[in-house]
Amino acid sequence: MAIEIDAETELKLLENSMRDVIQIVLKNKFGPQWLNNLKVSPERVERWRERLETEKKRLPGKALDGRLLYYSDFYDINTIIKKHWSDGFSDVFGDLKTIEIFLGQMEKLRDPNAHRRELTNHQKCLIAGISGELRIQIMQYRGRGENVDSYFAVIEAIKDNLGNSYPCPHGGNMVIAEQILRVGDTIEFHVTSTDPNGGQLEYSIARTGKPEDWQKENHKTITLTEEHIGKFCDFSIRIRTDKPYTALNGYDDIVSFRYTVLPVEK
Repeated sequence: MAIEIDAETELKLLENSMRDVIQIVLKNKFGPQWLNNLKVSPERVERWRERLETEKKRLPGKALDGRLLYYSDFYDINTIIKKHWSDGFSDVFGDLKTIEIFLGQMEKLRDPNAHRRELTNHQKCLIAGISGELRIQIMQYRGRGENVDSYFAVIEAIKDNLGNSYPCPHGGNMVIAEQILRVGDTIEFHVTSTDPNGGQLEYSIARTGKPEDWQKENHKTITLTEEHIGKFCDFSIRIRTDKPYTALNGYDDIVSFRYTVLPVEK
């Protein structure tokens, strides 16, 4: 049976994984002010700012990802990787020529003009193959950087429907939401991860301190009730594989999201 490939999703997953690793590598190299050391033109950075401001106007009152890099093009990602190759990206991807070929192919297929026509099956397979290979390399690098054996899966990214996301701009495994929520509100989590060794992933998205709730799906919607009321309403997102061992006594990686939940407004 043929496997259906969602090329658009694969491209978006790769884009965000590349943005994540750019932030990690350049922050390690230049520190908290790494954005000031980006080898991109001021015009390109201004274009990112304009996109962020456009989104703020289009979605007033909605929490958006404020990280400027997340409004860049695939062209910008490609440029940053090549111009900063010696600043740490050789440790991630190994061979410059290979990454240039991979990113060049993905940039062509990401071009808006390419989506005015249906992608062929071999193009979809190419997108999925390159996306998977590069994301695994990124995960393996992150595993080395965090002293985690590459035998174990690592959470690449998590987003909720309120605009909060992991990796955090300042590091750490706790995302603290700025929004004040109320009973009846819903939180939607979407998790991105790939096992470096090709294993089947399982996800648990549950209130911290409550029993784990393992599932195959990488997303979950939670409706807040009175039991969630409090200054610190934490949810733990865990992943594990189908292997008989785990990195952290029952799971391979964990990230927490913290919210403040109030009663229904009267």
